[in-house]
Amino acid sequence: MADCVSASPADLERLQHTFDLILPENLKLLLLEVGGLSGVYGERVVWAPSEMEDQNRIMRQTPEFASLYMPFDGLFFIGDLGNGDLIGLRVLRGNVGGWNVFRWEHETDSRLNVQLDLKGYIRAAVTGGFPA
Repeated sequence: MADCVSASPADLERLQHTFDLILPENLKLLLLEVGGLSGVYGERVVWAPSEMEDQNRIMRQTPEFASLYMPFDGLFFIGDLGNGDLIGLRVLRGNVGGWNVFRWEHETDSRLNVQLDLKGYIRAAVTGGFPA
């Protein structure tokens, strides 16, 4: 379910500039259309761009995280499961791949490939078919 105001092109440009990356077209189109999505259990399947910026900044810049977790540079977080685990897309050479959706488990620092593409992840998450 859409849960926030649609993103503007300027929002997406700022997000890409802040993290020096290129978002996949399908993610940009989704954000321009609905801004963000919630799942059937209230999990934030896809954050609004401002939340993506805030959460990715926190994950990369919190000093304590550097001693607890592997670096997060290879993931760009786009949502959460409501239990502390985050959902991210792989970052490769400044491009965010619209495929290979990963679940970062906060208790183990595991990065699990849970879907082959963004479309499959969103479909499963908004219908309750994605594991929490």
